[in-house]
Amino acid sequence: MLPKTITPSGVLMEIAYLIASFALGGGFCYGLWFIYTRKDITVSARQGMNPEGLRYGSRAPGFGSAKKEIDRKLAIVENRRRRQEAISSRLALEDAERQAREQLEQTRAQQELERQRIAEEARAAALEEARLANEAAQKVRDEEDEARRREQEEARLAAERELRRQEDLLAAEEARLAEIADAQQQQIASNNANSKAIKELQARLEREGAKSSDVQVSLMWNNYNDLDLHIVCPSGERIHGGNKLSACGGELDVDANVRAETRKPVENVFWPEGTAPGGQYHVYVHYYKKHKKRRSKDPTKFQVMVSNGGDTTEYSAELSAGDPIMQVCSFSVSTKEEREQIKRELESELAALKTRFESADLDGSAMLSVEELAEATGMSVEDAEVIHKQADKDGDGEVSLDEYLEAIANLPSAPDLDSLSTNED
Repeated sequence: MLPKTITPSGVLMEIAYLIASFALGGGFCYGLWFIYTRKDITVSARQGMNPEGLRYGSRAPGFGSAKKEIDRKLAIVENRRRRQEAISSRLALEDAERQAREQLEQTRAQQELERQRIAEEARAAALEEARLANEAAQKVRDEEDEARRREQEEARLAAERELRRQEDLLAAEEARLAEIADAQQQQIASNNANSKAIKELQARLEREGAKSSDVQVSLMWNNYNDLDLHIVCPSGERIHGGNKLSACGGELDVDANVRAETRKPVENVFWPEGTAPGGQYHVYVHYYKKHKKRRSKDPTKFQVMVSNGGDTTEYSAELSAGDPIMQVCSFSVSTKEEREQIKRELESELAALKTRFESADLDGSAMLSVEELAEATGMSVEDAEVIHKQADKDGDGEVSLDEYLEAIANLPSAPDLDSLSTNED
């Protein structure tokens, strides 16, 4: 139940009620006193204390009528008071309801504000949590990216270090191989083959039934040991005792001392005339086996003869049992078109030289003196005299075209096999 609210109008009404009550009470007491004190009033005992029993001697209305009037007025006052109280109560109730509604609305407003505040705080907390989660995820991604970048950088640096190491190893290996090749090349004397070595080679090839051509490589040595000739073609294919007939057309037709058969062995690789592919060829000699034969001591000295387009070059070296395979030399073969062009040029030069010889041969004897040789070749008289002396084998003071060509072909050479055999013995 709501508490009764006292308003200023209610207070005035209460005061009025009190004043009226005191006034009525005082008037009632005064009336009784007046009745008893008047002389002209008789009281009927039969009427008892009933106010109607009181009569005025002047026949005026009795006390009962006044009481009724007073009661009527009191009833009017009471009704007014009750109506006023009802109005006050209704106003107080309405005011209480209004205050309750206002308080309820205020409470609801406060609750709504609190709810909004809580919702806003929750939303802000969610946003903050999402922000922190995004920052944490971004941090993780950044760390992963940084880790990947470091890994990639480390992998790149490792690859670079490995590449440099491999390059250093390759350079060191190349330097080592170059030193080995230089050391091997220092052991090999290379020049135009002399006539004695060529004759010895031709004799051994004829003995074995070997073939000759414009591109030919031969190996000969002077004991019972087994040396093998290896040729690497431009295609990369290797010709040796296990691959005698190659796809590039080369053939190993003589393979000596597989068993200790001869003290003057020879091995031979050739290409049919004009069929050798153009490109770079590499010549190797392998000490395959040392036979237990008399006069087969190491080191074993050998000679390699390379015939390439009419030029024969001799290489000399030595190997002992257990030595690695030795690269003796490399040579280039022109293509078929280039060889044909060179042949035409040589034929043209030979024809021009023959024409100059005929022009310088004033007496028509087909023999030239030193002065005529200098005029025909365009060299100085001193150089012509040196060549003339080498070409004039019969000592008649004159040389022919064939003698001149043979002289310029026979330059100083490496020792032939005869001298090697003498040294070995």
